[in-house]
Amino acid sequence: MRKKLIAGIAMLAVVALTTGCAKPPQNEIDAAKAALTAAEGAQAAKYAPAEWEAANQAINAVNAEVEAQAQKFALFRSYKKAQELTAAAAQAAATAQEAAVAGKEKAKNEAMAAVDAAKTAVTAAEELYAELGKCRRQPKDFKKDMEMMRGNLDGLVAQVGGLDSAFAAEDFFGAKAQAESLKGQLDMLTSDMQGAKEKIKC
Repeated sequence: MRKKLIAGIAMLAVVALTTGCAKPPQNEIDAAKAALTAAEGAQAAKYAPAEWEAANQAINAVNAEVEAQAQKFALFRSYKKAQELTAAAAQAAATAQEAAVAGKEKAKNEAMAAVDAAKTAVTAAEELYAELGKCRRQPKDFKKDMEMMRGNLDGLVAQVGGLDSAFAAEDFFGAKAQAESLKGQLDMLTSDMQGAKEKIKC
């Protein structure tokens, strides 16, 4: 009986030494959080929202697991799961950063294409306006109509500077939206001018 008691005490001592001294994988956790910070710097929340959310959830899972272990008696703490979650969080953060870089590049290219399309529409509208002004047949109130179209066109042309400013400020989503709106308005004006040209058989 005494031998069994001694063996039991020895076993408890071993458990205390191996599990009681368990500590959170702090270095790995810090590395995962640094990776999340890098993803934030790459504007993952803006350009890769799904991946950014996944990375944050992964870090939160790590924090929750570490906290859960801290609430246990020292003898029963284990950070094996925390290590696994930390590795997954680091990977999620890296994925978010990569997705953000790719997403920003895509947004930049789409914005550039939209701005170029808007500028092309400006050129087309200016050319059509010039052609309309050269028409020999100019019915009554034609001059007033031309003045109105000129005013509308000038107002739209004035918006081009805002597109360039938004793009230069890396507001790619804003630049794209503004450019698409401007092109839509220019297309409508161009359609009106084309209709006027056909009506007077120019």
